[in-house]
Amino acid sequence: MRRFGMLLLLTIALLAGCGGQNAAKPDPAVSEEIPSDTLTELDVRNIYTAAAAVYDWFDLTTLPLDRTDSRTEGDRTYYRVDAEALSLPIAVVPEPTDSSLPWQPQPVTITSLADLRETAETFFSPEMVDSLFTLSPDHYKDFDGVLYATDGGRGSNLYLLDKSVAAEQVDEDRWAVTVTFYADSYEWERPSATVGYSRAVLDLERTAGGWKFTSFVPSDGLDLEAETVFTFDYSFNGFAKDEQGMDTWSDYKLSCWLLHADALGEGASTMLALRFLEEPATWFADLSVFPDSPWEHADVVMETPATATYAWLGQEEQAEFEGILNTYVPRNEQEQFLLDTLHSAREGAMERAVEDATASFCLVTEGQFLSLGSKDGGYPWGYAGLPETPQSAGRGDNGEAVFTVSFGGVDVEYFEADGTDCVYRMTATAPGPCTPGGIQVGDTEEAVKAVYTGAVQMGAVGEDQFGADYALIHEPGGLAYCKHIAFYITDGVVTAIQMEDLMDGRLLG
Repeated sequence: MRRFGMLLLLTIALLAGCGGQNAAKPDPAVSEEIPSDTLTELDVRNIYTAAAAVYDWFDLTTLPLDRTDSRTEGDRTYYRVDAEALSLPIAVVPEPTDSSLPWQPQPVTITSLADLRETAETFFSPEMVDSLFTLSPDHYKDFDGVLYATDGGRGSNLYLLDKSVAAEQVDEDRWAVTVTFYADSYEWERPSATVGYSRAVLDLERTAGGWKFTSFVPSDGLDLEAETVFTFDYSFNGFAKDEQGMDTWSDYKLSCWLLHADALGEGASTMLALRFLEEPATWFADLSVFPDSPWEHADVVMETPATATYAWLGQEEQAEFEGILNTYVPRNEQEQFLLDTLHSAREGAMERAVEDATASFCLVTEGQFLSLGSKDGGYPWGYAGLPETPQSAGRGDNGEAVFTVSFGGVDVEYFEADGTDCVYRMTATAPGPCTPGGIQVGDTEEAVKAVYTGAVQMGAVGEDQFGADYALIHEPGGLAYCKHIAFYITDGVVTAIQMEDLMDGRLLG
């Protein structure tokens, strides 16, 4: 998953053109070619990362302390600030060709309040610096011209999972730095979770003293009151309550809920897939925060329209999904990432759907699943207890060898062609073998209709085989292709079950 602004603990210079007591000396070879006040997106991210560390000295943490050297004033104990050659973090180490600023990483030394103020003024406007010192007026104090501080960290936001940083130039005198804070408390708060994100847009402006931030937030500035942050309860009662209102949720909120839904998510996944088919532009816009997010299951959620469409929707919806993938025009980098994710997920979703469709055409007997379709490894294909030698049944229409075998009350017919065996018909005429839906010979017609709700009655089939009155045909089509199950009904009771793959056509088609 892609990330912006990953923090690396490396040193940074106090940027030329930004002021500061230990500003690095410009490289003449660079400064002749590139104006010192021209910034790139990488430069701005690096400035933000260093500025965030300075801001946090006042709001979140404190400067490094030497606890062997203390002073007491009133009921407060101060320790000497140990900030000789202090390293500040940057986002990315630039190559000379990557950065327009003529500086190299360089440590900072802070030994007095004046040094601390001057360092803060490197990154922030005078008004911002005043607010920082007002924020913690008793935090730092000079004793005999040496800087001391109380040990006063407040503890970072427990709900903050991670953050990302992006920068965009608004005009020649201002950059907008967008910090996205991601929330996720499921790991330690389950079955509840606070999930979502909030954003802060910071202003980096050109001033007479250089580039300065005129607005800022702490490094853990997640806003838990933001409309994009939610608290979910994944307990049984919480799910029952949420399920009633899910149809009113945005695609984004539904996707946040799915991050930790696990087995509860089938209905919500189908809902999200249908919304994608109805309004794909809304889905792409709502989920644009997901590509850069650190959420553990973000990939699974982004793939939901593909996985749910092929797992639970029909052939018409699948064709509609493919049409969207082929025609949708992404509006930004994040939407392109989402589209690429869906393209990649589609192939795997189709393979799983084909496997699932095939698996539904089997008869369970003697604790084994006898299924239609191609078989690997040669007869008896890994099954236990099948007869040692199948019986030959001659040749098929295309000259392939046909065989029959009976096992556990099931008559199996298969052919061999080009070294591959393929089971094309299975029949049960006595109780015992059952379908994955639990239907066996002797069950009622009503039981069949309750499980196979779309079954279609065909009189001709029943009249021609097993002496039945008629047959109920389950033929889902789609990725099941030409497979069907025929339940032969006599006097309202199942007297035979036959599964068949017609290969080149459908019984109901």
